[in-house]
Amino acid sequence: MNLQEAKVMKRVHSALLIPLITFLLAGKAVAEEVRVFTRPPSADEMGRLLFPDKAAPNRPKTRSLTFTAVAEPEQKPAQESIAIALPIQFDFDSARLREEAKAYLDEIGRMLTMERFARERLLIEGHTDASGPAPYNQQLSLQRAKAVKDYLVSHYAIQPDRLKIVGRGESRPLPNHKPTDPLNRRVELHRID
Repeated sequence: MNLQEAKVMKRVHSALLIPLITFLLAGKAVAEEVRVFTRPPSADEMGRLLFPDKAAPNRPKTRSLTFTAVAEPEQKPAQESIAIALPIQFDFDSARLREEAKAYLDEIGRMLTMERFARERLLIEGHTDASGPAPYNQQLSLQRAKAVKDYLVSHYAIQPDRLKIVGRGESRPLPNHKPTDPLNRRVELHRID
């Protein structure tokens, strides 16, 4: 390796080392996967993704035998946080829910009223694409998140303190999508611990 190559390698190592050190010093950073749905997931499917520790155990079904775990591990590994992105539709330039949005909202309501998820809390995030001014999109996304919360409270009697809302506007487009992509107009659900 000549002197020029050695200098290049040193720069490359430095460039790679800085983000690694930043990541390690950031403390407990947990990646969050976002599952994007184009059809309404079932209440059970959403519950398994958002609250995997509360989901029904996967045990084989038998007629007379029951399988139980021999020993539980002392410490469960940290589970990656998963968010669910749903293309909940609203009227143009409005927070008024469209009829087709109700299939998604009804599954969310069913999930939150299932016994095993009845105490769980959600963060409802409204998102827009980058069409229009950013401050306007920020406000619209918050109004849309509130419309989702209001629907769940009024139609499924979900306690309002179980649902937090935030408007993200156009600030968090989906990875690998242009900021103006219509898929960025979505509502995300996140577990609140």
